[in-house]
Amino acid sequence: MRALAILAPLVLAAMPAMAQDAAPAREPLIGIAAPLSDSQEILGRQITDGVTAALGRRNGTATTTVADTGCSAEGGAAAARTFVAERATIVVGFLCVEAIEAALPILKEADIPTLDVGVRANRLTDDKERTGFLVYRLAPRSDAEASAVARYIAAGWADQPFGLVDDGSIAARGLTDKVRRLLADQGLQPQTIDNYRPAEEKQFGLARRLERTGVTRFFIAGDRPDIAVIARDAEELGLDLSILGSERLFDEASTDTPLPAGIIALGPKTSFPELEPKDDAGTSEDVEPGYLPPQGYFGTAYAAAEIAIEAVAESRQAQRPLGDVLSTRSFETSLGPVTFDDKGDGDLDLFRVYEWRGEEFVDETGG
Repeated sequence: MRALAILAPLVLAAMPAMAQDAAPAREPLIGIAAPLSDSQEILGRQITDGVTAALGRRNGTATTTVADTGCSAEGGAAAARTFVAERATIVVGFLCVEAIEAALPILKEADIPTLDVGVRANRLTDDKERTGFLVYRLAPRSDAEASAVARYIAAGWADQPFGLVDDGSIAARGLTDKVRRLLADQGLQPQTIDNYRPAEEKQFGLARRLERTGVTRFFIAGDRPDIAVIARDAEELGLDLSILGSERLFDEASTDTPLPAGIIALGPKTSFPELEPKDDAGTSEDVEPGYLPPQGYFGTAYAAAEIAIEAVAESRQAQRPLGDVLSTRSFETSLGPVTFDDKGDGDLDLFRVYEWRGEEFVDETGG
């Protein structure tokens, strides 16, 4: 009897712990890190809307908590502390390198992985082996643009002479140099390389130099107004150029010189009609006139939320660390399959080919 009396308190003391172990795990809590003030707010809302839309299709399998990063180091650190205090399972978002670099050490200490949707700086993942940060990126790396340009040239101009032109800036020169190296790896060399002074009202000097080369296909790394002037002056000389431009062609147009039809631009996909809400019949819901489909960072945030839910579910079912799950398997998303490499960079290729049709750029690839 005395032995039973001693054991009884021990059994009773163990019961709360046993009951806690048997209790169902709480819903995953997804932290959404986005700039939600000042001029960046519209971009931040694309992130919150994308995550919310993705979770809405999964019938409440997760809850969210939102923190404004302010696109600053102070805001990023404050957002990370909020996620730690609220015991977030995983974080989705970040558009600014200052914010995510301040947040990652805090999130690492709390063992909270981050799915980045907007920061493209190479160093974010290049330093992962040294830092040990739990970061996984869906946004394209900053060198992804050069890879996209090289792929386009190799696929369409491999049997034709082509040239590379830049506006002399550090960024443009770096882009064309990277394109040239990637093409050289495939045995392709530009027939000519040139540069020009930007923001000039006329570019006849460049146009005449290009004419003398006999080459008509050019990748031009420059601003949209400059390329419009180059195309105009070349046409006046009777030179019919095929021009391929970078993401900078999507920037604000010049009011003085319109961009001529037929110019090609390469850039990440920014419109996601396939992610529009569907009604019970599986068709897009009626929208107001002038409505635009989901834009900008909505798409990558949507895919990131899908990955987050799938990864958390497997982590809990297999009792594996969430970082291990993210690092070792492929995830099916509405934008395509995603696998993260050893650095944490995802292989989701969102670059598309666009043609200027006189009023707008039209996606020529269809995805």
